[in-house]
Amino acid sequence: MADLSHLSCVAALVAAACHDFDHDGLNNTYHQNAFTNRAIRYHDKSIQENYHAAESFQILLKPEFNFLHEMGRESLKIFHQRFFGVILATDMAKHMEDLNHFKNRLTLLGITSEANNGHLFVDRTSSKTLFDSQ
Repeated sequence: MADLSHLSCVAALVAAACHDFDHDGLNNTYHQNAFTNRAIRYHDKSIQENYHAAESFQILLKPEFNFLHEMGRESLKIFHQRFFGVILATDMAKHMEDLNHFKNRLTLLGITSEANNGHLFVDRTSSKTLFDSQ
């Protein structure tokens, strides 16, 4: 994992465990066509993924499950962004868009397996660019 912080790794692992939390066995298209409460709540955007992330994060914040309580505000914000980002990335309707964005970034940065320069993918110019590039 391209030089990810401990916090990012923990967020990704927890998100992986929660990514289908409370799945109802239906897909986003069903929710959109049936105008379900989930579809309405999430404006037809990554309906199931948003639901899984929001519901599981609410549980993580309950006192009996909250291992995040000792994090500072900035760390919690980063955890939250990473956690939601990983779960939202499981929306297969966006897969090709995400893959094309990734490939375009590799091309733009001149990253190839032959050049063994994958480290260039992570922008360390500032803490914001570092966060955005991971």
